[in-house]
Amino acid sequence: MNFTERIHSFFGKQSWRHADALRVAMLSLCLVVGMLSGLASVLMHELAKFCRLLCRWAVEHSGVAAPWVAPALPAVGIFLCIVFLEIFFRHRRYEISLWPAIREARQMGKKIHTYHAFCHILTSGVAVGMGISAGMEAPSALTGAAIGDGLGRRMGLSAESRTLLLCAGASAGIGAIFNAPLTGALFACEVLLPSSSAVLLVPLLIAAASGAVVSQLCHLAVNFPNVDYTWRLGNLWIYAVIGLTSGAFAAMVIKSAKAVSRLAVKVPGGRWGRGFLGSVVLYLLFLLLPALSGQGFNFIASLLSNHIGDLPDGMLFFSTAGNAALLILMLLVLALLKPIASLFSTASGGDGGMFAPSLVTGCFLGGFFYLVLQQLNITTIPALNCMAAGMAGMLAGVMHAPLTGMFLIAEMLRGYGLFVPLMVVVALATFVSKLLNGGNLYFTVANAQRDPSKTLPPTLDDQEMAKVGDLADRHYYTLSQLDSFRSMLKTLMISRQGVFPVLAADGRLVGMVSERHLRPFILDTRLYDQLIVDDFMGPLPPMLPDTATVGEAARLFDRSNAEVIAITHNGRFQGILSKSHLLENYRRLLGYHELF
Repeated sequence: MNFTERIHSFFGKQSWRHADALRVAMLSLCLVVGMLSGLASVLMHELAKFCRLLCRWAVEHSGVAAPWVAPALPAVGIFLCIVFLEIFFRHRRYEISLWPAIREARQMGKKIHTYHAFCHILTSGVAVGMGISAGMEAPSALTGAAIGDGLGRRMGLSAESRTLLLCAGASAGIGAIFNAPLTGALFACEVLLPSSSAVLLVPLLIAAASGAVVSQLCHLAVNFPNVDYTWRLGNLWIYAVIGLTSGAFAAMVIKSAKAVSRLAVKVPGGRWGRGFLGSVVLYLLFLLLPALSGQGFNFIASLLSNHIGDLPDGMLFFSTAGNAALLILMLLVLALLKPIASLFSTASGGDGGMFAPSLVTGCFLGGFFYLVLQQLNITTIPALNCMAAGMAGMLAGVMHAPLTGMFLIAEMLRGYGLFVPLMVVVALATFVSKLLNGGNLYFTVANAQRDPSKTLPPTLDDQEMAKVGDLADRHYYTLSQLDSFRSMLKTLMISRQGVFPVLAADGRLVGMVSERHLRPFILDTRLYDQLIVDDFMGPLPPMLPDTATVGEAARLFDRSNAEVIAITHNGRFQGILSKSHLLENYRRLLGYHELF
């Protein structure tokens, strides 16, 4: 007897109490999942802290070789992860991004592998602690998602309930890392289940809040200086420019992620080959620009405290003290290279995510804007506002999650006074990023790796962007212009079609015959061998290539009032799309039940 059946048997025939009891039980389970996910985040953070202490000890005892030793430590973390994978996952795929949680949340009822519930605590804690350019947010969210899914399966919950616990665990992981429960819940709604209703926020908020409470009790939090954010209406154009630029940078990050993922597949030597190549690239980057290493939250704190000069110069910029032009150039280079360093860190074998690198990139970008405005004698906007806007815009653009970007800044930096300009920033950043890239970072990388993302069903946007070639009926009886009326009737008798495409010898569609055109002549047997298809053929129907979207097909149906649309490929007939096909496509979306 599963969990739901136990609830029903306990309340007997009082069916009106079943739903309430199930909701209370699910809220309790979300609370438990949130606490477990928060504890997992704490363990991951403590392991990373221990590794950072080891790295600091190694650098301090390196003497004059310290500048050459420090950039090599992240490679140690990468190879430790590879050794772990070779021992335990030699013949299995070890996924490190948030994509497994997104995929299983969308494919309701699917299972997240059990190893995700504990392995990332070790691999991400070691890799990030040793200094790879990545954050622990994605591994923390994936760990929480696996904990929620595993608990749901242990208790025999339905697919909808397991999906809810999966999302609760992911939101708790994000909420615990940043001490931002509302951001964690919104992230789950925007990225994991964008088609969910607002009522789903209730269990997600409970899970994220419990994860944040556990992290606070264990003194795990990202601490930034307390500041008072104010803004002027006259500066709104500056926020708009930052939003547009952040969206363009985010699109560049997504395209770079796609390119790096394809490059990683081609590197010979498997994990060892990717680890060696990535370590060499990272060593050179960290040697030239030490500010690219690590999560980067310490650099955000320096910039927010208006200590821009505290950034380490490295070998590329020997000294930026007192040189505004050189400092502007360094911030721009850091904003361009931070995502690249992060992508190589994860592609080479390190376990981490793009949350923290996106925030750090946005902070560098905001600092760059502030210094440029200063040089233009535009001093009416504080540096803090530029950096907060840059962070919100980059995160929203990379994840295609505007509410997550806006509320994370509000909760993490206590910048509630910036809500209006942040709305402008995240809206423009998301719009530009979507315009330049159809999917967010996770979907783009999954498509580049040929992950079967086309099976993900749940959002109306996904349905509208589906290709008509995937929906069209390709098993159609076709006719030739010179076929006789008799042969046409034979085809009519063995098929259930209402229309018959008429094709030329080269496969082009030249017309359409409808069943109603034939009906008046069916009983007149004298015409069977006198008439041909060309005598009944009507005009060409509207046509679309098989790469067109469902949204384009729906608009074409509205404009033409046609019964069917012919689908073509390189000018040749491929199939027929009817309104019933669109209805069936939409019906799949309605078939998903409310989770709470």
